[in-house]
Amino acid sequence: MSKEFTENLNNTVGVDYELIAIDNSENKYSIFSAYNAGIGKSNYPYLCFVHEDVRFHTANWGLNIIAHLQDPKTGIVGAGGGDLVLRVPASWGTLISPGQNMIQTDLSGNETSKLLLEPTNYKHSKRSSITIDGVFMCMARELTKKIRFDENFTGFHGYDYDISLQSITAGCINYVVYDVTIEHFSKGNTDVVYFRNLILIFKKWEKYLPLIGNNITDKERLDIPRLEEKKLYQLTKKMARKGFEIKEIKSEITYYANIIDSKRADKYMTIRVFLIRLFNSPKYLFRR
Repeated sequence: MSKEFTENLNNTVGVDYELIAIDNSENKYSIFSAYNAGIGKSNYPYLCFVHEDVRFHTANWGLNIIAHLQDPKTGIVGAGGGDLVLRVPASWGTLISPGQNMIQTDLSGNETSKLLLEPTNYKHSKRSSITIDGVFMCMARELTKKIRFDENFTGFHGYDYDISLQSITAGCINYVVYDVTIEHFSKGNTDVVYFRNLILIFKKWEKYLPLIGNNITDKERLDIPRLEEKKLYQLTKKMARKGFEIKEIKSEITYYANIIDSKRADKYMTIRVFLIRLFNSPKYLFRR
């Protein structure tokens, strides 16, 4: 753990705490297994899973988190999340009705820091959500008797999606909280590994999807089939830009097209992928 992170944590948390770090210098753990190992080492009744590249801006934020977790129906709380999970893999932040309370800072200095507050001018201390972003997730330790990070997955992506859906299907309600503000210094890395894990996680949960939260309006519900079509096309573009082989792209897009009864996966897929790479990622132009 960095000195800056530990000092900020100590100065802001406002409650007794233990800091559990899992040594992964030998690449022994995925984030799924590392977080489970941390749970096994923990002693306190409340757990916080947080990235190291954050800064807390709220004094005594630990007290606020404990207050939120007093309701036994509460699952996971955090700084951002989405109230809709489609049948097609998509990031919660690109869908309708997300919730956020986070300062985004670009350490390269190319962009100014900005407060991501959604809904705009939201005045309540929490808002129900389906998914919770992995940058900051808190739960009661008691909940881990029902849910755990799924070690069937490897790597460092998708753990937040999966554990969020475990919480929901266990009968809990997840929340984005607005009385704890963090600053995040990274936008993440959506590489090939990210999309492969996301695809696998959506296949794991497909019989439950779509999951539609309470903040989705009737009008937005009617628009979900069109949104799924849009996200299927965007998934095609993202896989092409990230360098997936055409065979894998066709296989996955066909799989999800069948789920939503879409006509997107057609015989022109190879040409479509070629054109996406031609105009967006020249380095993949001749890759097959």
